[in-house]
Amino acid sequence: MKKILQKMTAVLLSLLIVSLFVGMLWPTPPKGETVFGGVTTPQLLEAGEDSSQKQQEPSPQEESMPEEETASEEEEEEEPASSQESSDPSSQDVKEEDFSNQQSASSGTASSSQQAGNTASSRPGGSSQGNVSQGNTSQGDSAGNASGSAENGSSSSKPSGMSPGEGNASEGPVSSKPADQGGGIPSNPGDDSVSSKPAGDGEENTSSEPSDTPGGSTPSPGPEETPSGQIVAGYYTGWSAYKGFTPDKVAANLLTHLNYAFAKIDPDTHRIALADPENDKRNFAAIRKLKEKNPQLKALISVGGWDYSTYFSDAAASAASRETFAQSCVDFILEHGLDGVDLDWEYPVSGGMGNNTNRPEDKQNFTKLLRAIRQKLDAQGKKDGRRYYLTVAGAANTSYLSKIEPQSVASLVDYIFVMAYDIHGPWDSYADLNAPLYQPGENSPQYKNSVYDGVKAYLDKGVSAQKLVLGMPFYGYIYQGVDSWNNGLYSAYSSAKSISYDTVMASYLNQAGYQAFWHDTAQVPYLYGKNTFITYEDKTSISAKASLARRLGLAGVGAWELSFDSTGTLLKSACAEFARTGSDSAGALPVSKALPRNIESLSCLPQRRVYWTAA
Repeated sequence: MKKILQKMTAVLLSLLIVSLFVGMLWPTPPKGETVFGGVTTPQLLEAGEDSSQKQQEPSPQEESMPEEETASEEEEEEEPASSQESSDPSSQDVKEEDFSNQQSASSGTASSSQQAGNTASSRPGGSSQGNVSQGNTSQGDSAGNASGSAENGSSSSKPSGMSPGEGNASEGPVSSKPADQGGGIPSNPGDDSVSSKPAGDGEENTSSEPSDTPGGSTPSPGPEETPSGQIVAGYYTGWSAYKGFTPDKVAANLLTHLNYAFAKIDPDTHRIALADPENDKRNFAAIRKLKEKNPQLKALISVGGWDYSTYFSDAAASAASRETFAQSCVDFILEHGLDGVDLDWEYPVSGGMGNNTNRPEDKQNFTKLLRAIRQKLDAQGKKDGRRYYLTVAGAANTSYLSKIEPQSVASLVDYIFVMAYDIHGPWDSYADLNAPLYQPGENSPQYKNSVYDGVKAYLDKGVSAQKLVLGMPFYGYIYQGVDSWNNGLYSAYSSAKSISYDTVMASYLNQAGYQAFWHDTAQVPYLYGKNTFITYEDKTSISAKASLARRLGLAGVGAWELSFDSTGTLLKSACAEFARTGSDSAGALPVSKALPRNIESLSCLPQRRVYWTAA
């Protein structure tokens, strides 16, 4: 019996030692905490990850996207033999594979307004930009033809800056609205957050040269990796020459990519064609000289835009039409000495101008069209011993992304220019901010969205941050007939139009009767005076946007459009911030210094302060 007791004691002691040893290796987490790979939930939150994202269910659109993209690949029509000779980047040894499938982590949760109330990021000026077509607005898909050139006075139905000689008229009301459309003053809009810091455009801001252009001279079967921090892109509009801003005036030393807007599509042949032949040819000659002086500069022809997207759907509808369109892109850039093509289809499936041709199949056909162009460019690049670029411009909202195949598109292009502007404009019922960096915290009588939300929408769809270029506006909107309450923000108005940065600086900032304000959460300035509200950008707001792009690891920054900032003030500010390295602690902006973990939880400061008043 004694021996039995000794054996039992030895066994119990062994079990106790094993349990103690296991406990040391695998400690029980404190109550209320969950362990993920040895890291507790509070530690994850401290690292900047919002736990609510883990539990948020994706929308049906987002869940079905990978299947839809796969289905379109399987159902794709057989391309002509000449198109098949070139390789598909998705099946080649492409250098981008190291990053194209990475999804950048970003903080905050997507706003529900992004699902149901976002406007399209179209562009003002010449191409009828500033028009809403993606997402729901108070006036519907066709209600947004409101903005016009920053220097013209075109009607609300369609700005006329595309025609020769237009776009430099004196400013006049655009989107004039009947008084009964105004809506009313919101019952409790809350206090907008206005900083007491000095106006951004009165500060010192040193410029910085951008890094060398991405890519090399050797041909590639597909887009190569573009290291973050390399791209500074700007749109030059052909009609800018009519107001004296010719290509030689462009600050090309600050750019890596210059997109010439726009070429059109011939409805009979499905080939791209000059929109304004004589003027375009003069501009192309000047751009070639510009490239000689700035070897890093890559010039691309941008096709479409608001006015010239009418026949995109037809060009993308069949294998034969795609083949023709793709070959015409190659022929065009070779004829005019350009480096690539930028597609600005506004918009696939639905939206855009009222006379646009749209098809449900546009979603898959857009990918097929890009593949056909990619193959043609790569085949030509192999012959010429160089690389040709393919890019697209896309709206910054979930509605647009539901009408394309984001990951497939990203795999075929060098980068996507995210049009993170026109978040609000003359198509709305109330005066609002054009491109808020983050959503304002106060109550608003209409939908909310932001630059951050727009970028995050792409990241949430699995698009690599290094395939995204943040598009920034060098313009704003001027609303007339606003109420003095809340200094015009969220007020009903009688008329509105787009306005260039140059015009704001020359005619409104520091002028008698106008006050300048800064919204601390949205990170943008605005003006109020004489029953007029102006939303615009300055050096500080552009720097904040470039800072966001840099910290999210985006491929670059870009602007619509260069003539609106003829002195290069905003462009220099963007370059200086995006190229900056090191800690964000010195000179950082109050809100954008660190990415908020939950954007929706931010609220504006209760005080309203004016940082200057012109007597």
